[in-house]
Amino acid sequence: MSTITEKRVEEVTLRREIGLLGSFAMGFADVGADVFLAIGIVTLYAAGYAPLAFLIASVCYISTGLVYAELSTLYPYAGGGQVFGMRAGGDLIGFLTGWAILLDYVLDIGLFSITSAGYLAYVIPWLNGYLALRLYGYVFKISKIGLTAFTLVLFLIAINLIGIKESSRFNEILVVLTISAELLVLSLAYPFSFNPIRFIQQFKYFGNPVKLEHVFYTNFLKTNVENFIYGVTLAMSSFIGIESIAQAAEETRNPRRYLPRAFKYSIVMVLLFTMLFSILGLGTLGWRGLSKVIYNPIAVIASKIPYIGHILALYVAVVAFLISLVSTNTGIIGVSRVTYSMSRFKLIPSTFSKLHRKRAVPYVSIIFFGLIGGAFALTGNLEMVAGLYNFGALLSYLLVNYSHLKLRVIDRDVYRPWLTPLNVRYKDTEISILSIIGMLSTGLLFSLIILYHPEGRLLGLLWILIGILIFTSYRKYHGWRITEPISVRMMKPVITKIKTIVLIPPYMNSELAYKAIYYNIDTIHDLILLSYIQIPHKYGEEVKLNWMEIYRFKKDLEQVLSDMCDKLRRNGYRCSYYVIVGTSESIIRYINSAKVDTVALICGKKPRVKSNKGVFSTNIKKDVNILYLYIPEAG
Repeated sequence: MSTITEKRVEEVTLRREIGLLGSFAMGFADVGADVFLAIGIVTLYAAGYAPLAFLIASVCYISTGLVYAELSTLYPYAGGGQVFGMRAGGDLIGFLTGWAILLDYVLDIGLFSITSAGYLAYVIPWLNGYLALRLYGYVFKISKIGLTAFTLVLFLIAINLIGIKESSRFNEILVVLTISAELLVLSLAYPFSFNPIRFIQQFKYFGNPVKLEHVFYTNFLKTNVENFIYGVTLAMSSFIGIESIAQAAEETRNPRRYLPRAFKYSIVMVLLFTMLFSILGLGTLGWRGLSKVIYNPIAVIASKIPYIGHILALYVAVVAFLISLVSTNTGIIGVSRVTYSMSRFKLIPSTFSKLHRKRAVPYVSIIFFGLIGGAFALTGNLEMVAGLYNFGALLSYLLVNYSHLKLRVIDRDVYRPWLTPLNVRYKDTEISILSIIGMLSTGLLFSLIILYHPEGRLLGLLWILIGILIFTSYRKYHGWRITEPISVRMMKPVITKIKTIVLIPPYMNSELAYKAIYYNIDTIHDLILLSYIQIPHKYGEEVKLNWMEIYRFKKDLEQVLSDMCDKLRRNGYRCSYYVIVGTSESIIRYINSAKVDTVALICGKKPRVKSNKGVFSTNIKKDVNILYLYIPEAG
C-alpha cells in the first residue's frame, strides 16, 4: 500500500509550460516593474545624480544576471540560487541562499503590491489617505493603499493556485502591454517635454542636502554624500528580480536554449528603460519634482506631455498598476518555487513541497508565504520595505557569485550549454571574472545596506537568525548533523542529456552519416537515429506499392541504424533508432511528438548563408533547436 502511495506522489511533478516569452516575461516583470517604483525614491536621496546611482548599481545586476544565466542552464531546477549554493557549499550555504531569496520574494510581494496600489490611487484618488478603524475604544489608522495592496495579493494567490501556465500567460500579456506603453511615453516625452537645460542644471545637486527619514547617518561624510550613497543602495531595488527566471527553470521548455536568451534580453531591456526614464524624469520634472511623486513617478512624467499628457498619464498609471501587479505575481511564483525546492531537498519541512494533484502547483507554499507578503503589503510603507528588500537580494546575490566561482572548480569537467564572458584559465579551471566583479559589487552594496539601513539591518539579521534556528531545529529533529550533506546526496547528475533526433536520409552512406555525427555532436546528446521511407500522399493506378519490398527495405535500414548505434555507443554515446514508413506529414508529426530538445539534419557541406529552409526544418516546432551536421569530407 505504501509503495503505491509513493509512486503516485512521484507522478505529480512540476510541468514544463513556460516558453521563451514566458521566461523573459518573468525576468522583465520582476525587474522591469522596478522602474515604476525606483525612479522617484532613488531621486529623493541621490538628487540630480540619480542616473549615476542607477549606473553604479547596474554593475551588480549585469554581472549577477549573467552568472545566473550560466548556472540555471547547468542546474535547471526550481529553486535557482538555493540549488547553486547547495551544490557549491553544502546544505547550510544552500539554506542561507534560499532563505535570503525567500526574504527577497516575500518583500517583493509586499513592495510591488504597494506600488501597484499607488498607481491605482493615481486613477482613483480616494485610495489615498487612511481608514479609521475603532476597536475596543482604540482608533487604528489603516492605509487605504496598504489595504488595496493586500486585496491584490489575495487575488494573485488565487491565480497561482490555478496553475503555472495560466500565471505565466498573465505575465506575458501584461509585459507586452507594459513595453509598448513605456516606448510610447519615451517616444513622446523626449521630443515634447524633456528640457535638456533643466537636465544639465540637476548636476548641481550631488545628493539631497537635507537629512531624511530611514537613513542612519554616520556623520563621517557630508549629508548630501551620505544621501547619495543611500540612493545607490536603493537603486539596487530597480535591478532585483532577475533570479525569477531561474526559479522557473524546471518549468521552462528547452531551458538550455531559452534561459540564457531570457536573461540577456531582460538585462538589456531593464537597463535601457531604467536609464532612459531616470534621465527623462530629471529633464522633465527636476529632481525635487520627481522626488515628490515616489508612488507614481512615470504617470506624472507622462502628464507633462503637451495636449495628451493627462490622458496618457491615466493610461500609464493603469499599465504601471498592471505591471507592478505582474511583479507581485512573479514574487508569489518565486517564493513558492524556492520553498518547494528547499523542502524537496530536506532543508525545511516537507509540507512546503506538496503539489496539488491536478494543478501541479506547490499550494501550501503559495498560500503560506503569499499571506506573509500580504502582511508587508498592509503596512503601505514603501521606504521601509524597499530597504529590507535589498538586504535579502544582495545577500543571495553575494552567495550565488561565490557559488559560481566554486562550481567552476567542483564541476570543471561538466557540459556547460552557455558560459559567461570574461574568463581566465588557471591550470585546469576557467575562472569567471564576472563572478569576481559580482562578488565585489554585491559585497560592497550589502555592506552599505547594513551601514545605512537601520530597519533593514535589524529585520534582515533577525530574519537570518530565525532561519538558522529553523534549520538547526529541523536537523536535530531528524537526527542529522548541521554539516551533514543530506540535500547534496539527493541531487541528480549535474546535467541531463540533450535529447536529439538525427534525421538520416534512407540512401545516405552510413559511414558518412556516422562521421557527421561523431565530428559535430558531443556525447552530451542522447541520440535517436531516425530514418524514413516516404510514401506518396495520393497515388493512382500507375503507382504500385510493393509492401513486401518496403518491409525488406525497412529491415535493411534498421540493421544499418543498429550497426551505427553500436559504433556510437562504443564511443560514449547513448543511442537508439527508429524507421518510419509514411508521408512527410507523419514524419513531422513523429518528430514534434517525440519531446526532443534538438533535431539534427545532415548536410553535404556548410552553406555560405545559414538557412532554415526545407520540408522538415520549417515544420518542426519552434521550441526545438535545429542543428546542421556537416560531413567532414564534403565541408
